[in-house]
Amino acid sequence: MPELTEQFLDLAEGRTHYRLDGPVEGPAVVFIPGATLPMFVWDGLADALAADGYRVLRYDLFGRGASAAPRVAYDASVFDGQLTELIDRLLPSRPVHMVSLAFGALIAARFADLRPERVASLTYIAPDGFGVAMSPAVRLMRWPVIGEVLLAVAGTGMLLKRLSDYSERPELLQALRSRFRPYVYRPGFQRSVLSSVRRMPIHDAAPLYRRNDERGIPSLVLWGREDRVTPLPEPAHLRAALPNSELRVFEGTGHLPHAEHPAEVATALTEFLQSTHSR
Repeated sequence: MPELTEQFLDLAEGRTHYRLDGPVEGPAVVFIPGATLPMFVWDGLADALAADGYRVLRYDLFGRGASAAPRVAYDASVFDGQLTELIDRLLPSRPVHMVSLAFGALIAARFADLRPERVASLTYIAPDGFGVAMSPAVRLMRWPVIGEVLLAVAGTGMLLKRLSDYSERPELLQALRSRFRPYVYRPGFQRSVLSSVRRMPIHDAAPLYRRNDERGIPSLVLWGREDRVTPLPEPAHLRAALPNSELRVFEGTGHLPHAEHPAEVATALTEFLQSTHSR
C-alpha cells in the first residue's frame, strides 16, 4: 500500500504543514499551491499520481493553510527556503518533478533557476508572471499603510469574493468557499498575502521562465481558456518566455483546469512525466 502521511515539519522560518503519499521509491513530484488556497487545491490530481506510483509531496506555503505565518517579508527567498528545506528533508538525493499553480509557478521556476540539476521537469498551471489586470482595490493594497488599512477593513470579503472568478461551475465554487473560509480568519494569513503581492514578481517573470526553458528543463503549461484570475497571455508573449514548452489549453475552463477536468489533466500530466523518463 502507498505510504500516507499528513503532518508538520519544523523549518528555519516556521512549521510547515505537508502531506506525503505514494511509494517511497517512486519518481518524486512536488505540488506547489497558489497565492491563497491551501494544499487542498491539489486534491484529486495529487491522489491520482500517488496511486499511479509517484512519490507525491504537497504542502501549505508559509502564511497559508495550516503552515506557520512568521513575521517576515514574504519574498522569493522565503518561499524558496521553505521549498528547499522540504525537499532536502523529505525527498533527498533525487531530482523532482514540480507541478505548480499560478503564484506557485514563481516559486518552482526560482528553485529550478537556482538548482537546475535537482529538477526533472516543470509543469505550470496558469502561471503568474505575465501581467494581470489589477482592480483599484488591489492597486491600493500595494501602497504602504493604505494597504494595511484596506486589508483590515475589507480583506476577508475581498479574498472570499475573489473565488467567484475561479470557475463558472457553482458546485466547484461552493466547495472552494466551504473549504477556504476557515483559513481566511487564521492569524497572519492576510498579512502574508499582502506582503507576497508587494514582493513577488507576479507581473514579469518571463525572463525567469525563459532561462529554465533554455536550459532544456522539460516543461508543460496547462491553462483554462476562460481563466479570469490569471488570464491566458497572448500566444507570442507566452512563446517568447517558454518557446520549447508543451502547451495545453482547456476550452470553456477557468482557473483550475485540474478541478474542472480531472481525468483529462491527470492524463496529460502523467503522459508528460512519462515522456521525461524516456529522455
